[in-house]
Amino acid sequence: MSLTHPKASMQIRSAPLMHAPLKIAIIAHSLYPIAQPYAGGLEMITQLLCDELVARGHDVLLYAHEDSQTQANLQPLMTREQFDALVYDNEHDSVGMSREDMYQYLVYQQALSDIIARDKRGEIDIIHNHSLYHVPMLTGQAFGKRFFTTFHTPIFPHIRLALLTLQQGTATQFTSISAHQQQLFDEFVPSHVVYNGIDVDSFTANIEPINEEVYFWYGRICPEKGTHLAMQYCQTAGKHLIIAGPKSNQEYFDSKVAPLLAADADKADGEALFTYVGHLTKDQINDYLCQATAMLFTSTWDEPYGLTLAESLACGTPVIGFNVGAAAEIINDETGIIVPKCNEQAFVAAFDTIKTRSRAACRARAEQFCSVAAMVDGYVDLYRQALLSETPIAAAISKASDFNFDAQALQSDGHNSKQKAI
Repeated sequence: MSLTHPKASMQIRSAPLMHAPLKIAIIAHSLYPIAQPYAGGLEMITQLLCDELVARGHDVLLYAHEDSQTQANLQPLMTREQFDALVYDNEHDSVGMSREDMYQYLVYQQALSDIIARDKRGEIDIIHNHSLYHVPMLTGQAFGKRFFTTFHTPIFPHIRLALLTLQQGTATQFTSISAHQQQLFDEFVPSHVVYNGIDVDSFTANIEPINEEVYFWYGRICPEKGTHLAMQYCQTAGKHLIIAGPKSNQEYFDSKVAPLLAADADKADGEALFTYVGHLTKDQINDYLCQATAMLFTSTWDEPYGLTLAESLACGTPVIGFNVGAAAEIINDETGIIVPKCNEQAFVAAFDTIKTRSRAACRARAEQFCSVAAMVDGYVDLYRQALLSETPIAAAISKASDFNFDAQALQSDGHNSKQKAI
C-alpha cells in the first residue's frame, strides 16, 4: 500500500492563508491611554503596531483604555467608574487583594471573556498580549499557538506568577523585544525575538557632518538613566552637553544634577558646558539630535530595548553609550561606540573618534533595523506560522507523515521477518 504525501496540496490550499487579511485582537496595558503624549514606550509601540496592521489591511481589535486613539477598532477596557459600581468598597479586602490589583484582575477577565466569545464566532485569528499582567497570559492558554505574549519589561511579580505556571508547559507563544530580553526569560519559557520599531519616517535626519561639536542627552532624569554621569564625562573632556527630559525623580535631580548645573554656571571663565532645556516635544528632540555630534546613552540598568537609541539613529545621530541591555544589538560599529558601563576613561576616549561615524549609516540602520515595518513584518510572520500549524491541512500532513513512516517501518519489519524466515 502506498500513500502520497500531500505536499503540493498544502502549497495550493495554504496560499490564501499566507496572504489573506488577519483578524487580530491586541490586548494593551490598561493604566494609560494608547495615545499621544505617550506615557511611555509601551504605549507608543502598541499604537504603532495597531495602526500599521490596519494600514496593511488587517482587521484589528484593540482592548485598551477608553481614551486611546487608534486606527484599530477600539474595545474600551473596564473603567474605574464601572469597576466601582460593580464591587463593594471593601470587596478587595474580602479576597485578600489590593483594590488596584482587583481592578486589573477584573479588567482583563472581562476582556478575555469578550475575546473568547468572539473567537467562538470565528471573529478572531490571533490574540497578541501586551498587558504586562498575568491573567491574559494564563487565560490565553485556551487559544494555544494563536496566543502571543510580548515581554517588554523585566520580570515583574505578576509576570513571574504566570511564568511559574507556564514553564510547566504551554502551547502559547512568546516574543521578546531583544536578544537580551530573550535570555532573561529563557529560564521560564522560550521566545522569538522581534525588535521594537519606531516611525522612522516621522523623524527628519541630518546626514551632513556637524561643524560645532555639541552632545545631547535626553530621557527621564532619574538615577537609572545616569544623567549625572553624562555630565561628569563631558566635564572631564570639556565638551558641551545639552540635557533634556522631565525631572522624574526630583530628589535625584536636586542632589546629583542641579549641583553640576550650578557649578558649571558659576565657573570663573564663564564658559558654561551644560544647558538644561527641560521636557521637550518629539519635534524639539528631533531638532536637537540633528544638531548634535552624538547622543550620550548613560543608562545604568539593562533596558530591554532602548527607544532613544533608535530615535537617535533615525535622526542620523551616532551614539556613545554603555553596554547595557540591548544597546549593543541596536548600535553597531558603524553607528556608534559602546563602552563598558560606568567606565569613564573609555567613554571620554570615545569623544575623539565618534566623529568618524557616518550619519548616513545611522539613518540607514534605523530604516533597516528599527522601523515599524520591520517590527510588524516579524509579528505577521509569526502570526501566519501559528495559523498554518493549526490548520486542518497542516494536521493532515503531520498525520500523513506519521502514517507514511509507520507504513514504511511496517514494510521494513515484514521484509526483515521474511528474511529471518528464509
